[in-house]
Amino acid sequence: MSGQQSRMHHFRPRNRRIEALAGFALVALLITNAHARGMGWQRSGTLLYQHISGLHWVAAGHGPKVLYDFIDPNSRPNHALFEQLAPLIRRDQLTIRQILVAYLSPTSTGKAAAILQSGQPMRVLDEGEARFAHATGAGITPVPVQPRTQHILRQDFQALTAVEGNPWMRFAPILIYRAKDGRVHVFQRRLTNARLATIIASVGRGS
Repeated sequence: MSGQQSRMHHFRPRNRRIEALAGFALVALLITNAHARGMGWQRSGTLLYQHISGLHWVAAGHGPKVLYDFIDPNSRPNHALFEQLAPLIRRDQLTIRQILVAYLSPTSTGKAAAILQSGQPMRVLDEGEARFAHATGAGITPVPVQPRTQHILRQDFQALTAVEGNPWMRFAPILIYRAKDGRVHVFQRRLTNARLATIIASVGRGS
């Protein structure tokens, strides 16, 4: 019995070292994967930004700081971001170029068409967001989609989903902009007010 206890005592430090090394390896792998995903996300955003000038948008504001926002009229996260940005547009001299990608629910396309086919698209979007309901999305009555509108929506959606390597690119909102240092930044998640303030402070002027 004493010999068995001695052998167990001898092997425990080695087992602990093996477990520690395995733990360090796992942490390193997770960090590497997270870094790779982050780098891939930013690279995808840069590729998307290179083609963004050819897309169709509805602009809010006329300020020199330009941000692009891929939106679906029925997206709750998009609505939350819309409410955060609305009071900042004039104060922070922003232009929000909202690119419609209608795919979230059956009424998304008809609502996007109501915005794009209106003589006052920003007014329709504003009023729809003001009547937003969590169950049904923007308070906009869907309309039949005209061929030109269908082409715009298809083009905008294809631009978003053609960027390979990031399935997150399929989900609105996608906030993307070029910073003062020339780098492109992209965000696809709920933002705190503090984080949004930091983003706005870093936005470069012009497109």
